[in-house]
Amino acid sequence: MRTPTCSALLLGALAMAAPGPETGLQAMRIGAAIQLDGRLDDPAWKRAPFASGFTEEWPQRGRPARQRTEVRVLYDARFLYVGARMLHNRRLEGGRAHVVRRVHRRDQDSPSDWFGVAIDSSHDRRTALLFEVNAAGVQKDQIIYNDSTFDPSWDGVWESAVSVDAEGWTAELKIPLSLLRFKEGSEPQTWGINFSRTDQGVVRESSRWMVVPPGDNGFVSRFPDLSGLEGLAPQPRREYVPYLGTARKFETARSYDDRGWDTRAGLDAHWSLNSHAQVDLSVRPDFGQVEVDQTVLNLGTVETFFPEKRPFFLEGMDLFRVAGPDLFYSRRIGHGLSDPDLAPGETLQDRPNATDITAAAKYTATYDSDTKVGLLGASVEPARATVADAAGTRSRREISPLTSFGVLRIQQLLDDRGSYVGTFASEMDQAGAAGRSAHVQALDGVYRTEDRGGTLETTLSRSQTGPAGAQDQGWRARLRAHQEWRSGWNAEFQAIDAGHDYNPNDVGYLGRADEQRLYGEVSRRWDRTWGVFRNWAWGLGHTYARDQAGRAFIRNLNTWGRTDFTSFWSLWGGGGVDLPAEDDRELRTYSDPQKKYLARSAVPYANLGFDTPGNRPWYLRLNTSRAWEEGGPSTDTTLFQTLRPAPNLEIQVTTSVTRDEGELKWLETPVATPIVGLRRLSQLNQTVRVAYAFNPTLTLQLFSQWLAANWNYRDLKHYVDDETLEPGLPEDQPAGTTPQTAFSYRTWNLNLITRWEFRPGSTFFLVYTHGASTDALINDRASLAPRPDLALLRHLPSDDVVQAKVSWLFR
Repeated sequence: MRTPTCSALLLGALAMAAPGPETGLQAMRIGAAIQLDGRLDDPAWKRAPFASGFTEEWPQRGRPARQRTEVRVLYDARFLYVGARMLHNRRLEGGRAHVVRRVHRRDQDSPSDWFGVAIDSSHDRRTALLFEVNAAGVQKDQIIYNDSTFDPSWDGVWESAVSVDAEGWTAELKIPLSLLRFKEGSEPQTWGINFSRTDQGVVRESSRWMVVPPGDNGFVSRFPDLSGLEGLAPQPRREYVPYLGTARKFETARSYDDRGWDTRAGLDAHWSLNSHAQVDLSVRPDFGQVEVDQTVLNLGTVETFFPEKRPFFLEGMDLFRVAGPDLFYSRRIGHGLSDPDLAPGETLQDRPNATDITAAAKYTATYDSDTKVGLLGASVEPARATVADAAGTRSRREISPLTSFGVLRIQQLLDDRGSYVGTFASEMDQAGAAGRSAHVQALDGVYRTEDRGGTLETTLSRSQTGPAGAQDQGWRARLRAHQEWRSGWNAEFQAIDAGHDYNPNDVGYLGRADEQRLYGEVSRRWDRTWGVFRNWAWGLGHTYARDQAGRAFIRNLNTWGRTDFTSFWSLWGGGGVDLPAEDDRELRTYSDPQKKYLARSAVPYANLGFDTPGNRPWYLRLNTSRAWEEGGPSTDTTLFQTLRPAPNLEIQVTTSVTRDEGELKWLETPVATPIVGLRRLSQLNQTVRVAYAFNPTLTLQLFSQWLAANWNYRDLKHYVDDETLEPGLPEDQPAGTTPQTAFSYRTWNLNLITRWEFRPGSTFFLVYTHGASTDALINDRASLAPRPDLALLRHLPSDDVVQAKVSWLFR
């Protein structure tokens, strides 16, 4: 038997003396600011109580963490300081700790060693700010709302420093109190706090100071207490970020010449009105520094949803979310534009790419720690195109009117478990006598049981949309119940009832209305190891949906399963069947007085996927699925690869291939009678992302996408009635004409972004964008030859723009 060493006994004694999550942690006030160097050698750090005794969250939830962590918290009149020491118990040969340090841009995740602190400063046990830093000094921050929902879009200006030595690594975080909302007054305060650590080296594990037990839906509500906070005065947030940007378009793919210079200036501002309220303002915002949206070939009936990337519409937007539907889809504000309809002889001379936002403002506040209020308004200026008639006379034509948007959100918290009731209202108004207006009102609520294992959500919303005097009204109700048990069982149930005329899409996003939907699923998770298997799960679900006329358009049964392996590989798969149903949207008669239905036969399907350990220099994830349609199988395969040849270089390659042999689909024609055919489609979507970091504040990012698709229709049939499709073309097809049945589309988008944060909150961007596309027919066989098909894009007219932008933070 080995005799314990003195150091081992000392560590054991310290662990017993250190406060655990059950007792909380005490912060210590200091009189002088801390020198931020990532070393914890300031005497104040040695005097402060520390938290230890972390618990493993992954891969084996609930066991004591294998790596020792010590965290201390200090504060003064302006800042909260967090110091963390990450020791490595298992090391490389030679006794040195294996600390994984990857350098990349801010807010990007990576298989690095990370430390994080989540702070519930208002102590509402529902919201928190999460600050993370990796061993290379890269920062990442998020907001947590509804107790357990993480939103990485939030960005704050804070400081950190790290250092690495033979025994592990150390992190120091300096967080301005102006970022944290807390109560006024001289009385001692108690906040919620939790710490996290991720290791990717010799020992792979994720641990927290407090890990939520199985069967518990909560997170922030389980935070341990941070006490000892006395004499704190809320620090007003006063931030002004003016910007100046200039762009030069030197190549164009338009039918008119829009090359030249464009200069813009604007302002973002953040004002704390008091300890519980803040105003965010944006004047003529510019979003040219964000990555371009991926091109999507959408041949279906549901609008493509694009994630928000614009800074103003990211920060603080968690409050405006309603349980369930996306009633506020901020991409509606400042949306893209397309060419106007032209009369014979007219030509388009110029048009803007998107509507310009004149100004936008957002007010968020928390009253008495229980009532949250959010108000957002935006004004979008009119957009006009220049059109020339056959004689060459130019005129300005409005293609988008002056439009105003307003959104109101109120939440009333009911307990410390994240339960609440809320109300939502939005409005969109277009100028002019024929302008469209839209109004949506909603009530929602969430209840969580005392053990936090059960969640009940409900939402009732109403829409009123259309031009003045001809507006449609509709209702939608949603109910969701979720229950988790400590045994690992889970149950989910959802019910939706939406009227035919319900339409929140002037401000929100909804895939479809006119439905009565029921969804149920049971699943089981086993957080244990059995041979080479670890943390496996299984589920079984059923969906039934019909329209208000009682015609079922979805009847689905599916099952799935997944498992991890002790080698850190993962495997998942599943399958099911879409039972016979009647599609009420494919024939594009949803808005007709009498809808037409396309009868669909049963379609079985299956999917399979796996991935490799995420901390290796080469990471691989493969997903493939197949459905057996009426005219042949449809197969989708996606291969995602990440290559990390150096700590500061990452290459992501995503290859998606689609091959549909014969799906019964609608063919667009000018005749009134719907025509369908068996659609054959071949598509390749290739994206590449390359990120190189000179340091955490200077990064270079390249994004490129190539997309090629060919599709055709065979065995054409026309609609007779809901049960009958007759071969051939309908009688209203003009004599001697046939519809086009073969199509192609190719595109190449390139985006190169240089980002330099030359001081905290102040950034310089240099951006180059390139775009080329064509729908010229390649072949009528719906086959692909990627090399020649895509090579043509290099020789087509393209949109090429170089932009420089600088923003400066004033506080």
